[in-house]
Amino acid sequence: MQKVGSQIESISWMTASGLSTALSTFVGQNYGAKKYDRIQDGLKVTMLLAIFIGTLATFLLVAFGEEIFAIFIPEEESIAQGADYLRILGYSQIFMCIEITSAGLFNGLGKTYIPSTVHTILTSLRIPLAYWASQPQYLGIDGIWWVITLTTVAKGIIMVVLYIYLKQKDKLYDYSEIQETERVAEC
Repeated sequence: MQKVGSQIESISWMTASGLSTALSTFVGQNYGAKKYDRIQDGLKVTMLLAIFIGTLATFLLVAFGEEIFAIFIPEEESIAQGADYLRILGYSQIFMCIEITSAGLFNGLGKTYIPSTVHTILTSLRIPLAYWASQPQYLGIDGIWWVITLTTVAKGIIMVVLYIYLKQKDKLYDYSEIQETERVAEC
């Protein structure tokens, strides 16, 4: 059930991963060329696409999860469980698309430690939280899906907050690295 559900859900995260890869390349090229305005323009367009994909995925998974799951699995009990899985994870799709796309920005700027740290910490927290939430006296199997959803929402929010913070503190771009590259080029 979870395998089929994750394959259905993968449409949105694979699309977001493609946007992230494209943004990373675009940002890296423009960062090296010192075209910071283009980075911001590219980020806006890519983020709008990611939010659109996430919104569409949220709508489809929440509103039509049962119908979508029924295409792949005919058993009623599996359809009900699969629909719950898709509905619960559906709520996090916008945030997942934002998180993955934001990673492309940070990767393109050479700040790969930011998305990897956020991802590693919050994904690692899923294990103890899912163990707790999945206990029969709490949410049962749905507790696992809610933990995945909530940590995904947190990752999306944290990535945006980090971007805004670094931009406001003028720490988004590493100007010393750029100046060192210029100095070496002049020699």
